[in-house]
Amino acid sequence: MATLGYARVSTNGQILDIQELQLRAEGCTRIYAEKQSGNSDKRPLLRQLLHDVRPGDIVIFAALDRLTREGPYKTLKILELITSRGATYKSLAEPWADTTTELGEVLAALVGYIGRKTRQDIIRRTTDGRQRARAAGVKFGRRPKLTIPQRREAIRRRTLGEPAEAIARSLNVSASTIRRLKEQE
Repeated sequence: MATLGYARVSTNGQILDIQELQLRAEGCTRIYAEKQSGNSDKRPLLRQLLHDVRPGDIVIFAALDRLTREGPYKTLKILELITSRGATYKSLAEPWADTTTELGEVLAALVGYIGRKTRQDIIRRTTDGRQRARAAGVKFGRRPKLTIPQRREAIRRRTLGEPAEAIARSLNVSASTIRRLKEQE
């Protein structure tokens, strides 16, 4: 069982000292400290921490916003990953975010439920909106690079043996777009 700490600041101009002192005072034996934006998924030390955490470990962080700045759903996903590995977590700034206590476990479960329910509601509303848009004739996805008459003309010219590169130049598209037409039709 280890006590792991995570500290993060957004820019190189900021310092991690205060967070690291807080984490050491809480008994963290290993601290993962990085200077990365909280909006970035490319945080190697957070990824390493989540990889290293084992059953019985405690993960401590100065505040929830140190984990991510991408909103409550992303925060809950990170916390859920920690608990799914059999570890607990504790936020020094948010006493309710502490699964090392029974009350903290109950509150975390409640927050997790609200987060999942919110996510389900977002998915449902988005799906409903897409269905209404489709019913109204809205087409989704990337617009075709060529109109139907252009596609027919490109296929005809390709069938006559004209090189895809020449057809592509005349239609201002890539040669691979022309080659895919032949393959599709």
